[in-house]
Amino acid sequence: MTAGRHRTWVDGRWAEVPVASMGGESLVVPVVAALVFPDDRRDRILLQRRDKRDAVRGRREIPMGRWRAGETPEEALTREVEEETGLRVVAVEAPAVRHEAAPGRPFLALEPLTVTVGVAGAYPALHLCFACIAEGEPRALEGETADPEWVPVARLAGLLSSPEEFTGPALAILRTWLARR
Repeated sequence: MTAGRHRTWVDGRWAEVPVASMGGESLVVPVVAALVFPDDRRDRILLQRRDKRDAVRGRREIPMGRWRAGETPEEALTREVEEETGLRVVAVEAPAVRHEAAPGRPFLALEPLTVTVGVAGAYPALHLCFACIAEGEPRALEGETADPEWVPVARLAGLLSSPEEFTGPALAILRTWLARR
């Protein structure tokens, strides 16, 4: 594998695909992930199945995707949740706080749950996970997600006892979130 390339499972075979890079070095890709709840009670959480043609197709996951340049964390999270589920985010826990180092030079400070994947040489990604409340009925997005459902949080620990049922990032995020509750 060369800098800027990554081996991944695509269409039933291993393939090298481009990875973000600069100056010959592979870069860590920022990803937003969402713990989605239908209301403030937080007694149900959204789970879905991955429907992309890759090695983890059919596994449970939470909404997540790449954070695009120019988006705030809330914009990226809102876009990903809507794209994958059709739900409309109405509140984000611990939203970013804007500061300015100098006029016109803003930066954001935030404290999301953070999970790093690809530390052993695979696709390097930093998952920044935010809890949010969303309105509507979740729907699947063919080729992206399938079988969205509101799962009782009381059932979540039992589901997580079968790690092969989840994508790696979703498993790490959900286990960490449950442990912090």
